[in-house]
Amino acid sequence: MRRGHRGEHVKRWQEFLVKLEHLADEADGIFGYKTERSTRSFQALERIGTDGIVGPMTLAAAAAHGFKEGYPHNPLTVRTANSLGIPVDLLSAFVIVESGGSPGAVRFEPHLAHRKLGARARSIPYTPQSARKRWSLVRSETNRAAFDAAMELHDDQDWKEAIVESSSFGLFQVLGGALLRLFPGPAEDAVQAWEDDAEIVSYALIADWFRRSPRAMSAAKADPVDIRALCRAYNGGGQVAAYSRKMLNALMRVRGL
Repeated sequence: MRRGHRGEHVKRWQEFLVKLEHLADEADGIFGYKTERSTRSFQALERIGTDGIVGPMTLAAAAAHGFKEGYPHNPLTVRTANSLGIPVDLLSAFVIVESGGSPGAVRFEPHLAHRKLGARARSIPYTPQSARKRWSLVRSETNRAAFDAAMELHDDQDWKEAIVESSSFGLFQVLGGALLRLFPGPAEDAVQAWEDDAEIVSYALIADWFRRSPRAMSAAKADPVDIRALCRAYNGGGQVAAYSRKMLNALMRVRGL
């Protein structure tokens, strides 16, 4: 944590500084000048580097005084969740479930490509699990190499757009239709724009998805969060129970339960 960060993790740190009388003001969740100065005061007392940044050494020193760090939310997660008006913990849980924290993650969905392209998609390998579970779990059919191979099969833009629309990108694994909306023009350029700054684009994609999904937004803002309704909106109706369990487990991890 450093100056400019904000959120529950900052508030917990401020409450710790108030308890040790390094900070006189109430905790507001905003890491500003006073919090930085108070952090330096704590660091000086502990005889560690007084840079005003709450890094590993400072956290280790604070832990000796009973401070519990909590889940280390990415500041972009905090900012995006706050802009959407949804819980920060929920957005962090999505990252765990969808990509494990990898902004460069890509998943190609051959069943979507076959649905979009029809007979043209016969050259794309596709092994559905069953008549009911149409998606593929075969790694060689769904990984980044499969996406790249599908993109190279034809040069026309209709084909490439369909392949991008049939793939999920980034930290939150948002389908590529959102990527094409964010970067109008040739599909390859949209993919390149994501690759150039995968983390930032990942947050733009999830913000776009939520703003276009009123049911999901309503479920995320409910108190308590309507996990099943949110998971149905986010991942479709075919895996609601399994996906809901994953989300609940991720939320428990984020909340330290």
